[in-house]
Amino acid sequence: MDQYHNPDGSNPSTSLFQLNVDAQNSFTLRNAASWARLLGVAGIIAGITILLWIVIILTRVEQVSRGYGGGGSRWGDVFEEDGAVGGSTIMGIAAIIFIIGGLFSFKFGNRINAALKLNNQEGLNAGFAALRNYFALRSITMIVVILLMLLTLASST
Repeated sequence: MDQYHNPDGSNPSTSLFQLNVDAQNSFTLRNAASWARLLGVAGIIAGITILLWIVIILTRVEQVSRGYGGGGSRWGDVFEEDGAVGGSTIMGIAAIIFIIGGLFSFKFGNRINAALKLNNQEGLNAGFAALRNYFALRSITMIVVILLMLLTLASST
């Protein structure tokens, strides 16, 4: 075994920990952190808004099913109880994904910005860990959506 390589085959002289953040990289990371915080706030607001819509829809469905909808069968057709509950479940899952993704994005933005201000390597690592979690969540979500689309396409033919 070569003394200049780690047991896993990586070369210690090319370690990422020896990279420096120059002025251009710092500017780019700060800019990305700002956009990540904005994306995080927007994702959290979107998720909370979806959850509020679910409450409104389910409340309306309950009113219609008890006969208080004022619209008779027309409202009953629009707000079928089984369809509303199923759709609300899917919307609830989407809302939770929006909120969690928003939190990861917001954490990335805050931690990277603070780490660059304080020249803190641990904070930078924590920021990139939050970014990794954000991308992992988005990747899993995208894979599930693609699989559901393929299943829907396969079942419709």
